[in-house]
Amino acid sequence: MAISETLNAAFIDAQYQLWKADPGAIPRDWQFFFEGFELAGAGVFSADKAESVCTEDQALRQSRVEALKYRYRDLGHLLACLDPLSACPVTHPLLELSAFGLAADDLDRMFFTRRFSQTHQATLREIIRVLKETYCRSVGVEYMHLQDPSEKNWLLERMETVRNQPLMSREDKVRILNKLYQSAVFEQYLNKKYAGQTRFSLEGGDALIPMLDALFLSASNSGCREVILGTAHRGRLNVQVNILYKPYEDIFREFANSFDPSSVVGAGDVKYHSGYLTDIKLANERMMRAFLVNNPSHLESVDPVVEGIARARQNILGDEKRTQVLPILIHGDAAFAGQGVVAETLNMSQLDGYSTGGTIHIVINNQIGYTTLPEHARSTRYSTDIAKMLMIPVFHVHGENPESVIHVIRLAHDYRQTFGKDVVIDLICYRRYGHNEGDEPYFTQPRMYERIRERPPLHQLYTDKLIGESVIKK
Repeated sequence: MAISETLNAAFIDAQYQLWKADPGAIPRDWQFFFEGFELAGAGVFSADKAESVCTEDQALRQSRVEALKYRYRDLGHLLACLDPLSACPVTHPLLELSAFGLAADDLDRMFFTRRFSQTHQATLREIIRVLKETYCRSVGVEYMHLQDPSEKNWLLERMETVRNQPLMSREDKVRILNKLYQSAVFEQYLNKKYAGQTRFSLEGGDALIPMLDALFLSASNSGCREVILGTAHRGRLNVQVNILYKPYEDIFREFANSFDPSSVVGAGDVKYHSGYLTDIKLANERMMRAFLVNNPSHLESVDPVVEGIARARQNILGDEKRTQVLPILIHGDAAFAGQGVVAETLNMSQLDGYSTGGTIHIVINNQIGYTTLPEHARSTRYSTDIAKMLMIPVFHVHGENPESVIHVIRLAHDYRQTFGKDVVIDLICYRRYGHNEGDEPYFTQPRMYERIRERPPLHQLYTDKLIGESVIKK
């Protein structure tokens, strides 16, 4: 279509008459022009309809809905059901309709939304339902503080498309159940065989075992060859047996060697300080070298040691992208919030001379530090808040929802591999016994431990769930 033609009214009218008689008799650009002209004339986009959609009042309502969506992404974790020992929150003043200038009358109004409907329109009720399913169930996410839009959009796309609860195969569910039983039976045996001996039982935080199992598989599938692991005392023996496959005899021998009923002094260092180096054949038939670093009683002092070993191994392997060696740090909630070495290690994570391409941090959140409750131990809402000194995501996950735990650890690993940055997972659970097996927690936290006493173990809860889904038979 030449510009000179569009300035000649007689020519345009002649072309229009030709198009009316035979659309194929004129060039395609003129065909499109007249088709649009006829469409507009038919009133499909009439002024009245445009006015009904684009009034000032509707535009203001739409902007309020956009603010609501942003705040659910930012603060939806405040309504997430995360604590196995407490009732789930149902309201929060910052997420009420009135906080956005909206009312119950708006719930059934249609609004534009790019993500939550194939037609790009949905009622406010539907928009809120999707947001709550994504950010207010068993996974709470803090990621809107990230300053890189590509990172935020990457996370948003992977969470909102599956509502943070992707479908899992029967094989995945059975594997989770198997790892939960391995964890539980191991702890139960130690509790009977070596009653009263300190072992820092994982019971109450059992989801850690299928979580690490899924992480090792995800890392292997992405080309990772080595894992450097630093852990807290709690669950350390369980991890050695059920993740690193240290022989049971070796663990039991350590109990026998360090246990003398007639003496309070054992032989050598305690078993929950020991390291372990092994090569593992994973379920995907690939090999993975795993090094559990020796850890003294000074808890988080192992953090920079793990990072240094991981960096050295990456340099030796020529791993310039830092994807072949994965550092994993497992923390306690009180130690993560309370020990300065955590902040120091996080601060070095993005420096060229020290970076390891991102560390997966898992906080076993027992909601207590020795005998001190969180409200008496830290000034922050979450034990993980120190991690927000970095532009990295923090996931909070219900410790009795193993499928959500698996989803989060896979997402965290993919984020680390994609962006080369740390990621923190807050596994909210509880401690079935005292700080160690020699103290009685009912003396200091009677109400908390009354609730814990009533909680069935996770392997039983998940068994009942899979029976109800007909995944397994009773």
